[in-house]
Amino acid sequence: MRYEKKISKKDSTDLFLEYKKTQDRDLRDYLIENYLYIPKLLSQKYGYKNGEYEDIFQVACLGLLLAVDRFDPTRGYEFGTFATPTIVGEIKKYHRDKEQLIRIPRKIQELNHQINQARELLENRLMHSPTISEIAVYLEITEENIIRAMESNNVYYPKSLSMDYENNSTGKAVNFMDFLGTMDINMQNVENVDTLRTSIKKLNALERMIIKERFLKEKTQKEVAMLIGKSQMTVSRIEKKVMKKLKEEFLLTTF
Repeated sequence: MRYEKKISKKDSTDLFLEYKKTQDRDLRDYLIENYLYIPKLLSQKYGYKNGEYEDIFQVACLGLLLAVDRFDPTRGYEFGTFATPTIVGEIKKYHRDKEQLIRIPRKIQELNHQINQARELLENRLMHSPTISEIAVYLEITEENIIRAMESNNVYYPKSLSMDYENNSTGKAVNFMDFLGTMDINMQNVENVDTLRTSIKKLNALERMIIKERFLKEKTQKEVAMLIGKSQMTVSRIEKKVMKKLKEEFLLTTF
C-alpha cells in the first residue's frame, strides 16, 4: 500500500485509527516520515549543547516510532502532544544508559522495543503467548537475534553470588558460588619453583647433594655428614652458605 506525503490535520486521526486496526508497516513508515520534524526539533534542543546531535536524533526517531505504535487517537488529543514527552523520555533514557557500567548497544535496545511490540500484537492476534519462532517470522529476523536481544535484558538485573538456583538434574538447590573457580595456590609457585631449580643447577656437586639430602629426603645434618664423610659443622656451614646464595639470587630474579 502506498500513501501520499503531507498529512493534513483532518486526516491524521483517520490514519492513526487505520494503523491501530491494521498495523500496516507502510502506513507506519508514512506516519513516521511525516512527523520527523518533531524529533528534529527536540534533537536540536537536547543535542547541540553537548555535540551529540546525530546520536540524539537517532534516539529521538526511536521515540517517534514508539509514539506511533502507542498512540490512541480515540482519546481526543493530537499526536504531537503525545509524541513529545515520549521522545523526550527516550532521550533522557539515553543519557541514563551512558552512565551505566554495562551498556547495551542501541541497536539491541531498539530490537528489544520491537520484540515487545511484536509480542503484544501477536498475543492479541494469536490468542496465546507468541513463541520466539513466531516473533522472528513477524519481525523478519533470525531466532538467534531474538534470543540475543532478550538475553541482553539480564544485565539490568544483577544476581547475587549467594543466590540459590534450582538444579534440574538433581532437584536440589545449588549456590552460584559453587560454579566459580578458586585460586590454585600451586599456580603461584610455578615461577618460584622454576627460578629455584635454575639456581640449584648453578651449585657444585657437594652443595647440590647436601640440599637434596636435607630438604628433599629430609635427613638430619648428622645423617648427611655421615653420608658424605664430613663433620656436622661442615654440613651446617655449607647449608647456610647455599641458602644465603639461593635467597639472594631469588630476590634478584623476582624483583
